[in-house]
Amino acid sequence: MTVHRDTAHRDLVLKARVRLLSHNEWILDAPEGLWVYRALFPVSPPVYAYKLAYVLWTAADSPRVAHLPEARRALLEEARAACAHIPAGAPAYQMRMPEYIAAALAGLEQEGRAGR
Repeated sequence: MTVHRDTAHRDLVLKARVRLLSHNEWILDAPEGLWVYRALFPVSPPVYAYKLAYVLWTAADSPRVAHLPEARRALLEEARAACAHIPAGAPAYQMRMPEYIAAALAGLEQEGRAGR
């Protein structure tokens, strides 16, 4: 039996939505939040842009990747790309997310210079 890519994607999106419905918090944290928001972001970027950027930003600051600067940079770059989809009328705390991402990237750059 062959599973079509579209069916698999729809199943993943449905699973992510079910997971969100069973979650009581404001944002589902990483690492679980990463797969959920990554699955839902392509379906509705303006709705999930901030949440995806937030979990990527926090994941980049986690002990799991603290010793992996390239992994941290990749997470932050993905977060920066997600921020481009935060709607213009979003609340102020969402509109500040690009600043937090830029500051984290600048800090990572300083760490890289200090380590040379």
